[in-house]
Amino acid sequence: MSIPSRNLPIPKFLLLMVGCLTAAAWACSVPVFRYALEHWEADPFQAIIFHRSALSAQQQSQIQALRSKADDPVRPNISVTHVDVASEMSPELLDVWKQQAQATALPQLVLRFPRSSGLNTTITTAALADAERLHLTNSPARQEIVERLGDGQCAVWVMLDSGDAVRDGATAKLLQDRLDYLMSIMSLPELDQLDIANGLVSVSQGDLRLEFSLLRISRNDAAENTFTQMLLSTEPDLAAVREPIVFPIFGRGRALYALVGKGIQAETIEQAATFLIGKCSCQVKEQNPGTDLLLTADWNALAKASPLQKRELPSLAHLAQAAAPITVTTQPQAASVSKKGLSPRLVLLLIIAILGAGLVVKKIL
Repeated sequence: MSIPSRNLPIPKFLLLMVGCLTAAAWACSVPVFRYALEHWEADPFQAIIFHRSALSAQQQSQIQALRSKADDPVRPNISVTHVDVASEMSPELLDVWKQQAQATALPQLVLRFPRSSGLNTTITTAALADAERLHLTNSPARQEIVERLGDGQCAVWVMLDSGDAVRDGATAKLLQDRLDYLMSIMSLPELDQLDIANGLVSVSQGDLRLEFSLLRISRNDAAENTFTQMLLSTEPDLAAVREPIVFPIFGRGRALYALVGKGIQAETIEQAATFLIGKCSCQVKEQNPGTDLLLTADWNALAKASPLQKRELPSLAHLAQAAAPITVTTQPQAASVSKKGLSPRLVLLLIIAILGAGLVVKKIL
């Protein structure tokens, strides 16, 4: 590596190098799909019920049906709020209510994305009495997705058919063939024992499997209408598309992004698959691509429970063994480092060496 330009002060250069080395040393070895399943809680969708004056006992029962019992682990990621339109409302709720100016029947239910999503979008509206038939919080396709993800699949590739049987069939074949090929040549990253010891993953290497599956949904399926509208609302202008659309869904029901029409190609499928099975370089959900979906599940049980709650804490001897120094083999012109990455101890030594070298260079200059 050449000496940095004088235009870049040495302290800044050292900070940059230290940052890069630290990031490499603490990178997570857990695949994105698995880390998401175990750690990324699905944010709550907003169910807002606008009403006038007191709610009847039947209406209160209908609202309660949208929620799950406090002690029921199988629950939808939804937050239910009811608002009397005759009372003062917050600016946010008032704005949503104004959008329902054509509502002919109250109580009126409005389903919206989680606030954290940044999507200021209404998915569907309906009279509260019709909420049950809309399958707001669950549907056959979503149940299937939950079962497959909970069973360990990396992702379920949901395809919204366009209605053109020939085009849909060709797209489904292209997608399935490519997924079969990728499953035959790709490999999952090797879990670092220190990541397992620190509770970043609750399963062993042998419990991980590289598997993708395809799930097709007809846009005319009444039972999936809310789910279809939800998927089409994850990105602008998708509702107007009349071509097949594919959504890779992973973790606790998170849609990565949409592949549309001619964009459903071998290369784009591989790019999405590579991200999903790659190492989780950023553990903050909001800094990763994707949009949470509304599903009903006991994700902690499906992820074999939270490792920090159900797993025994590692012993000091186990931690010491996991953090043992790695072996470095010197070869002509290069040094080969173990695939497990840099240990914290080695990082510290490298930092000290870089700082010392930087001081020497600075003194010379």
